[in-house]
Amino acid sequence: MIKVFITDDHQSFKEGLIAYLKSDPGIEMVGHAQNGKEALQAVAVEPIDVMLLDVDMPEMNGEETLIAIKKIKPEVKVLILTSLNDKMLIDSLRKNGAEGFRSKESGITDISNAIKRIHQGYSDYLVHTDEKPNRITIHYTGSHLSPQEIKVIKHLAEGRNTKVTAELMHLSAHTIESHIKIARIKTGAKNVAELVAIAIRQGLV
Repeated sequence: MIKVFITDDHQSFKEGLIAYLKSDPGIEMVGHAQNGKEALQAVAVEPIDVMLLDVDMPEMNGEETLIAIKKIKPEVKVLILTSLNDKMLIDSLRKNGAEGFRSKESGITDISNAIKRIHQGYSDYLVHTDEKPNRITIHYTGSHLSPQEIKVIKHLAEGRNTKVTAELMHLSAHTIESHIKIARIKTGAKNVAELVAIAIRQGLV
């Protein structure tokens, strides 16, 4: 059982990821934090195998937290999760001991797989360079969205709200909201409008 701790100040992203990882029989969620200071307090007392760490956080950013974790407990594996796709930053994180990197657009299934790989001792950096030498891009395909999630997004794209979508799909409003939350986690969308825009751009709706 891999003991995982999440540090991220993006509440909806964190909640969705925690819910997914709790359903994985090979992973045990041992806690979560909003910032680097809370993460360091947890590292000192919690049995953590893999730390999921956001880069852009208040009080103490992810890179500072990474360096401190490796000083306190170098055996803790660190998987960086961020929407900041700067190759220079990623190179610096790798140099400072991070075992892996995932864009928040990578999808929660891929994040789960990355956790397992770095726990096994591998480095796992999913980066795709483009023509700009100091940038990387993560290309989202939408292939990991479920048919039900795509149906919900189609209704949203046509201007329907959660209540109407729930009635048309014969589901509860809570279920529709859950589909939206998970779809946003999978795509990295910050809000419903961005989720719809991604789906349209990818030809899903």
